[in-house]
Amino acid sequence: MKVSVHKLLILGCGYVGLKLAKRCLCEGMDVVAVVRSRERELQLKAAGIAVVCVSSPEFVPVELLASCDAVLDSIPLERKGLHVQAGQAEWLPLIASKLHHVRWAGYLSTTGVYGDAAGAWVDESHSCNPNSARGKARLQAEDHWLRSGLPAEIFRLAGIYGAERNILGRLRAGSYRTVVWNPPHWSNRIHVDDIVAALIAAMRKPCSGRIVNLADDEPLPHA
Repeated sequence: MKVSVHKLLILGCGYVGLKLAKRCLCEGMDVVAVVRSRERELQLKAAGIAVVCVSSPEFVPVELLASCDAVLDSIPLERKGLHVQAGQAEWLPLIASKLHHVRWAGYLSTTGVYGDAAGAWVDESHSCNPNSARGKARLQAEDHWLRSGLPAEIFRLAGIYGAERNILGRLRAGSYRTVVWNPPHWSNRIHVDDIVAALIAAMRKPCSGRIVNLADDEPLPHA
């Protein structure tokens, strides 16, 4: 079933969120971003994005939540002292019942939820055994979305790069250092434009509960 998205709400509009917002605006969608930082609010407004600045998604106006038919969660993990945690446990139950017309919901997670695969190829059927606090918190956030009652999909992202965020700039600045693991640690990457294309494709043909790994097929060691 092909779905036309009229209004997209982006919770936490960072690097990927801004790219997605611009693409969706070009395709005729209404887009509203939710951020916590006044500085980020000004940056997004300068880019032509409508913005709501609140300390938590639970404070997004009810009228706005009810007017959206798609929502993307790209909020980073919260740091509490030396620990990280998924804030979705607190605010998602408070807004889920107010997203009356949402026909698609996406959560940007990480391939880190799989943990150490000992060099094996990993697909969406692979069991999740995160060995880092961040991976465990991301897996918890995924679970909150999948149990939210909304038509949620999970996108597990590999390392993100793009025109403004890649190794070339750091090499030119002379500040980059490689880590040589023995044996090598292999990982994949994903271009930000490919993430955006995948998200838009998913919006057009939603599948509640779907989990998708977004990664290239060229794993490389860090060095």
